[in-house]
Amino acid sequence: MKNHYLSKSDFKVAQTCPTKLYYRKRGYPTTNETNEHLTLLSDQGYLVEAMARALYPNGQWVGQARDAETAARETTAALTDSCVLFEATFLSRGKLARIDILARHGDVFELIEVKSCSFNQQENGKRLQEGKPNLFRSLNKPSEILQSWREYLEDVTFQTIVLQEVFPHVTIVPYLIMLDSSAPCQIDGLHRLFEKRADSDAPDMNHTVVFAGDPNELARNPILAQVNVAEEVELLIPEVRRQSEIYLDSLSPSLTRIEPVLTTHCRSCEYRTTKGQISGFRECWGELADVQPHILSLYRASSAGGTRTRLVDTLIAQNKASLLDIPEDKLVKKDGTQGPVGKRQSLQITYTRENREWVSDGLGAFLESLAYPLYFVDFETCAPAIPRYRGTRPFENLAFQWSCQTITAPGARPKASEWLQEEDNHPNRAFAEALRRQVGDSGSILVWASHESNILGGIPASLKEEGRDSLDVALWIDDVLANGRLIDLNRVTLNHYFHPRMGGSTSLKIVTDAIWHANADIRRQLPQFVAKAEDGELLSPYRTLSPMSIDGRETSVAEGTGAILAYYRMIDCMTNGAAAEAEQLRQLLLRYCDLDTLAMVMVWWHWRELVGQAN
Repeated sequence: MKNHYLSKSDFKVAQTCPTKLYYRKRGYPTTNETNEHLTLLSDQGYLVEAMARALYPNGQWVGQARDAETAARETTAALTDSCVLFEATFLSRGKLARIDILARHGDVFELIEVKSCSFNQQENGKRLQEGKPNLFRSLNKPSEILQSWREYLEDVTFQTIVLQEVFPHVTIVPYLIMLDSSAPCQIDGLHRLFEKRADSDAPDMNHTVVFAGDPNELARNPILAQVNVAEEVELLIPEVRRQSEIYLDSLSPSLTRIEPVLTTHCRSCEYRTTKGQISGFRECWGELADVQPHILSLYRASSAGGTRTRLVDTLIAQNKASLLDIPEDKLVKKDGTQGPVGKRQSLQITYTRENREWVSDGLGAFLESLAYPLYFVDFETCAPAIPRYRGTRPFENLAFQWSCQTITAPGARPKASEWLQEEDNHPNRAFAEALRRQVGDSGSILVWASHESNILGGIPASLKEEGRDSLDVALWIDDVLANGRLIDLNRVTLNHYFHPRMGGSTSLKIVTDAIWHANADIRRQLPQFVAKAEDGELLSPYRTLSPMSIDGRETSVAEGTGAILAYYRMIDCMTNGAAAEAEQLRQLLLRYCDLDTLAMVMVWWHWRELVGQAN
């Protein structure tokens, strides 16, 4: 019979939903397997771990065996009174711990978990000097750990419990190593100082990422914060131990499923896979899984009826899973009014039931208020965990691409323009200067969501530090943000437009898909994006972005994280002399970003038709 050990990763998943532990152990498919955002996070995590290991040059890999029992025996054999071990593996009472870095000094064990998250060590030190709680704690209730930190702290707590059970008489000092967001990097091109090496001594049989630079230089220019979390771990031990016992009971003597509690949290379940696959979500929800329109599609479903009443959760408990099961009078406040969220929820229910679009009385006036030329603009940006350039900090935003569709006057066709950073240096100044040349000092700049505004808002501070040559464009950005030129079409959508195909989403891709299906005239104007699936279903324009075969693997860019991965890869190809591959990636990036801005034009065209304005 297979031993189902409870690992820290198992514990983390079970904390989000105990039922998922069963699906995880059974190997059910998840949406995470094709989630490029998780791929990016994982890749960055490998680099941070490699950097942390470089600070322990005498460290030894152990526990490389695939099976836990052998890995634990190898760890025991390598454990001396004074040693540093990577991936040390321990088993205790059905629990499995693989510790990122274990440093033993006699009877003192330093248990170090490495996380590719941001920690402002400067701010933390300032708080402590002022007698305030650290960044892990609530300012108002210092005895409480903030929810945003619980996952990381529960992780190291779980490891501590296992290690203490194996060595009950030693002192364990738990640490988190994280990226210090207050520390500017003094090593230019730090991201290039990592290598993937095939290594039979590593726990990952495919490759190990190693820091190939000078560890001494890394130590002299620290961007990692090693934080003692002993007090937080002590606080969490009783709860983590109690929850672990619950999960262990479902793993032994045989694997059993903890009964699910169906709520709005199921909306983002990674086991909510496509039809044709085994689906944990469907096993939980049964016949309620396939109800259409589904109650989980409601805009901000968890807040319906007020956060205290949990209206949608109550309906689900009554086996009601249709959006149309929601009583609209429950979305109205006691005084008979509705806030913006309640209004949007009511609109969604009403017009989904009637299966027709909704346009506000004010949409026409908004469209008339726009100042020509119109600039439909989209940014592609990244926030690398490992700073790429001297003077930048972990997770500092780099703006590497913009695309723009310009409409000079009513009836004019959109004209495309773009900019893409193609050299491995800091892009923000060149990005802003090129954008200024394109959009100038007049005309409405139309974006989707607040991302562009936030990115622009962060650029002036760094430009002003560069001196007079950069001050002018920094002041221009300040003016753009202050004078109302930048207009968020996502907010406009929330206030002025709904289509039943959108459900509770106002993302550009979802809105574009709805309009693409609704407006045959737009499809006639853009025949290059017209395509159908095998079953005859009209495809969204984004699904027509076909992949390219680059260096033997299919590569596509159809969303933001894919663009980041393609950009990193393009820069690497350019640096390494792979010009052909770099050009293919460049074309994928330009094609994707161009479609984002053209999609906004489609929305604008459709809205103008709906309110009787000529295109």
